[in-house]
Amino acid sequence: MPEKEAERMLVSRIEEGTVIDHIPDWRADTASRILRLDKLARMQADVSVVKLQNVTSKQLGRKDIIKIDRWHVDENDADILSLVFPNITVNYIDDGKVSKYTPKVPDTIEGRIRCPELLCISNAEREPVVPKFITLKKDRLLQCQYCDALLGFDSVPEHVRT
Repeated sequence: MPEKEAERMLVSRIEEGTVIDHIPDWRADTASRILRLDKLARMQADVSVVKLQNVTSKQLGRKDIIKIDRWHVDENDADILSLVFPNITVNYIDDGKVSKYTPKVPDTIEGRIRCPELLCISNAEREPVVPKFITLKKDRLLQCQYCDALLGFDSVPEHVRT
């Protein structure tokens, strides 16, 4: 069997849903955690998720892809994903028609990421405080609005609130 033919995989086309492309190879699990795709199982949603890992890519050499049938990833979650994977593309499919969304680094993030500073008021269970971060885009850092703790974009996956 020719090499190119051996790498082809058949994954059914989706009519409604989301395709996240250009995820660095072997990082689909991290992307899935950031997007909280496990919540779909807890919701018992009628949704299918396919992770394609280490797929040949002309642009990247190798990449991962996530296809979600019957679910649209929230644009705010896609923007948070772009902190860690700046080259991702998000395609929304409605009635078989594709519309592209280019995620952008948000100016602020509220409620989705835990502060790395354990003593921060936003981590206190007794306090009704929602974590808030401002984005220092040039430095690729998030800064807590309560305690000024810094969090690198690469550390976001470990601090995503589920």
